[in-house]
Amino acid sequence: MKSFLGGVILTLVLVAPILVLLLRKTNRHRRADCSQRSDVDQELARLTGELAHEIKNPLSTIKVNLKLTKEALEDIDPTESGPVASDRRSHALSSALRKITVIRKETDRLDQVVEGFLRYVRQPDLQLATIDLNELVSDMVDFYSPQAHGHALTMRHSLAETALMARVDPGALKQVLLNLFINAQQAMEADGELMVRVSRRGSRGAVQVSDTGSGIAPEKLATIFRPYYSSRSGGTGLGLAMAKKIVEAHEGTISVHSEIGKGTSFTIELPLVHADAAGSEVES
Repeated sequence: MKSFLGGVILTLVLVAPILVLLLRKTNRHRRADCSQRSDVDQELARLTGELAHEIKNPLSTIKVNLKLTKEALEDIDPTESGPVASDRRSHALSSALRKITVIRKETDRLDQVVEGFLRYVRQPDLQLATIDLNELVSDMVDFYSPQAHGHALTMRHSLAETALMARVDPGALKQVLLNLFINAQQAMEADGELMVRVSRRGSRGAVQVSDTGSGIAPEKLATIFRPYYSSRSGGTGLGLAMAKKIVEAHEGTISVHSEIGKGTSFTIELPLVHADAAGSEVES
């Protein structure tokens, strides 16, 4: 037990300097473009502040429970004997174990916060392949339909009449769509509809994910793609921010339209490719 508590404390001691080094490294790389230095510094300061806020709550809980665990263990007198002493030791150990369970849970939460932050600040490492957006969306609809049905939702989809070939990372793009599906499902009551539509818009392929949920207030639309924004209790606040980062890494765009009481639509647009006379792939 002492080794476990020591490990927890050591982890907390190490987390802070690692994050500081990471933030300094990120800041150093971003300062390469002097014309954008002020904007980058402001965003970095905001992101650092949001990260500190996310870390503060689990750290506070861990600190309180470490204190309570220490007090519970100090109540144990190994020299005492008899039924009363045995009951006292049993109660103290049970109390300490409950506190340790809370500590484990909060350290896991802290680990998730740090891992999420690290994924966000890293540049996406895309494994590109030429695929038909129709097929990718069909795969995701087939994958998610059982979960939608389990929440009493109707899932509908509409595909483009012709293949829409794009150079994308299938895994990364599927993660973006999954995040949008989950957001849509959480925004709706039973009997709602989750709709996915694939279409061509000039030289781009569009994937639209819509729901019939409660909608998003206009004043919140400007912030939903910002890191650590989440209106859902327990949400990480990085889902839509990561989605935007992944889509933009594909040289695409993601936008949102919402009406209170009617629902929300997210639209992803990605550049399409076609084969030239020599058989090489070029953007449409």
